[in-house]
Amino acid sequence: MIRRLVSLAAVIGATIAMMVLAPTAALADKRVALVIGNSAYQNVPKLPNPSRDANAVAKMFKDAGFDSVDVLIDVGNLDFKRGIRKFEETSDDADIAVIYYAGHGLEIAGSNYLIPIDAKLASDRDADDEAIPLERLVSSADGAKRLRLIILDACRDNPFVGKMRRERSRSASRGVQGGLGKVEPTETDTLIAYAAKAGSTAEDGDGQHSPFTTAILKDLPVPGLDVRLAFGRVRDEVMKSTGSRQEPFVYGSLGGGNVALVPAPAKPQEAPMSEVKADFELVQKIGTQRAWEVFLGTHPTGFYADLARAQIDALNKAVAVPPPAPPSSARSNDVASLEPNQIPSRPPTTQEALEWSKVKDSTDIAALQQFIKRFPDAPLAITAQQRIDVLKRQAQQREDAQRKADAQKAAEAAQKQREEDERRAAAAEAAEKAKAAAAAAEAQKKREEDERRAAAAEAERQAKQAEADRKAKEAQQKADQAAHAKAAAEAAAAAAAAQKQAEEAAAARKQADLAAQKEAACKDQQGKLDAILAKGSAGTGVDDLKQFSRTVTCDRLGPVVAASLQRFNAEVAQRTAEAPNSLPLVRSAQTELIRLGCFTGRPDGSLTSTQAALSRYNKIEGLPTNNPVVTKDVVADLVKHSRRVCPLECNAGETLKGDVCVVDKTTPAPATSTASRKNNDEGNAPSRRKQAAREHEQPHRREQKQASRPEPQARQQAMARPSGGGGGGGGHSAIVGVGF
Repeated sequence: MIRRLVSLAAVIGATIAMMVLAPTAALADKRVALVIGNSAYQNVPKLPNPSRDANAVAKMFKDAGFDSVDVLIDVGNLDFKRGIRKFEETSDDADIAVIYYAGHGLEIAGSNYLIPIDAKLASDRDADDEAIPLERLVSSADGAKRLRLIILDACRDNPFVGKMRRERSRSASRGVQGGLGKVEPTETDTLIAYAAKAGSTAEDGDGQHSPFTTAILKDLPVPGLDVRLAFGRVRDEVMKSTGSRQEPFVYGSLGGGNVALVPAPAKPQEAPMSEVKADFELVQKIGTQRAWEVFLGTHPTGFYADLARAQIDALNKAVAVPPPAPPSSARSNDVASLEPNQIPSRPPTTQEALEWSKVKDSTDIAALQQFIKRFPDAPLAITAQQRIDVLKRQAQQREDAQRKADAQKAAEAAQKQREEDERRAAAAEAAEKAKAAAAAAEAQKKREEDERRAAAAEAERQAKQAEADRKAKEAQQKADQAAHAKAAAEAAAAAAAAQKQAEEAAAARKQADLAAQKEAACKDQQGKLDAILAKGSAGTGVDDLKQFSRTVTCDRLGPVVAASLQRFNAEVAQRTAEAPNSLPLVRSAQTELIRLGCFTGRPDGSLTSTQAALSRYNKIEGLPTNNPVVTKDVVADLVKHSRRVCPLECNAGETLKGDVCVVDKTTPAPATSTASRKNNDEGNAPSRRKQAAREHEQPHRREQKQASRPEPQARQQAMARPSGGGGGGGGHSAIVGVGF
C-alpha cells in the first residue's frame, strides 16, 4: 500500500513539474478587461471612491498593454447589461479576461447581485429586475482560454439593506445581506477575488482609493508575478493597512504553471529580497506542492528557491499512515477535527517517540513548537507542524466569527446613525428652503418697489419732456406769427427768444436724463446695500459696509448706510464684550471680586490676576479652580453676593478686629492673626523664632511712626491669597484565500 502511494505521488509530482517547466506563451496572450465603477447612486448616498478606483484600474490595464479595456462609469441597469453583452464577444477569442467592479453589491436568498446607480430596490423581489446577477458578470468571461479573473470591490456597508422590504418567503436559506456571499467558480482556471471575506464588510478608505484597490494597483501589474502570489501580497497589505479588520479572499483555483497578468521582461530582473520573503511566507502557510511549484516558477533561483525545493522534497517523501488514537473526552471538541498525522519515511527514535506521545494529542501550540525546536530534523516534525497549522486555522475561524458578529453590531449601529442623520438633514433642508423662500419673497417685493419707482421716474421725465416740447412748439408758433406781423428786427428778437427757449428745453431734457441716471444708480446701490444687510455684521459684514459707505453716491441712502454701520458696530462691540475673558468682562469681574474681598488690585483688565482671584473664590464656593474662564454667567454669579466671600487675612504684627486689621503695639513678637489662616505646625518653630528676633528690633521704628498718628491705624486687608490648590490631577486616583 505504501509503495503504491509513493509511486502515485511520484507520478503526480512529475506531471506537475512538466506543467511548470512547459514553455508559456504569455508574450502572445490576448488580454482583455472590463472595468466598472458606480459612485453616483441616485437613491442612496453617493460613494466617493468607486469611480476613481475604476479609472485608475483601467489606466493600469492600458499601461500594462492589454489589447482591449472597456470602461463603464456610473452606469444604470440597461447600460450595465449592454456593457456585459459587449464584453462577452470581446472575451470569446481572448486568452486572459479580467473584470473589475467597484460599487454596491448585496446577497438576497443566497444569490449575489451588483447594483446599478438607478436601482431603487424597495423590496427584495425587485433585485431580479433592477440589479445585475453576479453569475451573469462571471459568465461573460467564459470565452477566455487561459485565465478568467473577476475582481469585486463591492463588500461595502450597503444602505439598500436598511430600507428594503422583505417580501420573499421566510423559508429562504438566507435573507438580505449587506455584502456578497461566497461563490465557488463552476469553470476551471477561474478566480473570483473579493475585497473582504464573504459576509464581511470592506472599507472605502480615507484616501484617493479604497485599501483593496490601492493594493491591486501596486501588486497586480508586477511583470512576471503569478496572479496567486500577487493576491497573496494584496491580502497582506490590506490587512496591514486596515489593522486586520479587512481580509481579502480569492475563490477558485488555477492549474499548474505560472499565470501572470503582465508578462515577465525578456531579461528577468531579480525581485527585492523582502518581496521574495513575503511570497515564501505566504506559500509556507498554504504548504501544498502546487503552491511551492508556483513559487519556484516566479522565483526560480536564490536562497528561498532552495528552501522551496527542500519543502517539495519533504512533501514527496511523506506518506500517509493510520491516524493516532482519538483524544480523551476531557479534551476540547476542536481536536476531533484535526487532520490525521503523517508517518515519516523512517521510524522515529525512542526519544522522539516518547516526546511525541506527550504532545501528539495536545492543543497547546507552544508545546508542539517546542517539540519541533528540539527535533527540527525529525520526521514527526512535519506532523507537528501540520497540527499547529490546523490549530491556528481553528483559532482564526473563531476570531473570524467574533469579528463578523462585531461587524454586524457595528453595521446596525451605523444604520441607525445614518437614519438619524438623514432625518436631521431633511429637517435642516426644509428649514433652509423655508428661509430661502422668505428671502426670495422679500427680494421680489423690493424688486417690484424699485421697478415702480423707476416707472414713476420715467413717467415724470417723459412729462417734463412733453411739456418742454409743447413750450418749444408754442414759442415757435409765436415766433412765426410775430415774423409775419413785425418787422425784421422784431423777427430777429423773436428768433433769439425761440433759441433761448430751445436751449432751456435741451437743458431740461439733460436734467431729466441725469435724474434718470441717478435713479438707476440709486437702484443698483440699493441692491448692493440689501445684500450687505442680509449678510449681517458677522464675518466681513462691517468691512463690506464701510467700503460701500465710501462709494455710495445716492443721497437718500446716506442716512440708511450711516444708521446700518452704527448698528453693525454696536453688534460687533456687543459680541466682543460678551466673549469669554473679554476686557469688559474681566474688569467687571475684578470690580466684583474687590467687593467680595478676593482681589486687591485695581480693575485694570489683567486676566492672569483675575483668574488667580477667581480661583480663590471658586475654591471657597466649591467650584473648579483650574484655569477658570470669565464669562457673563461668572460675573452674574459674583453680583449675587451681598457681602464678603473671601476671608480677611492680616499681616504679621496685626490683629483682626471685626472687619479690619489693627497694628498690635503691645505684643513684642507679633503673630499672624487671620480669620482663615492657621498657625504653622511644630516643624516650623525654628523659622518662627528667627522671625520673632527680627521683629523684636523694630518696635522703636514702629512707635516713632505711630507717635505722629492720633490713634492706631486700622487697615482692611482685602488681598486674595490663592490656596495653591490646582484643578485636575489623578487623585488617589488561517485560512488564506489567494486562489490555490
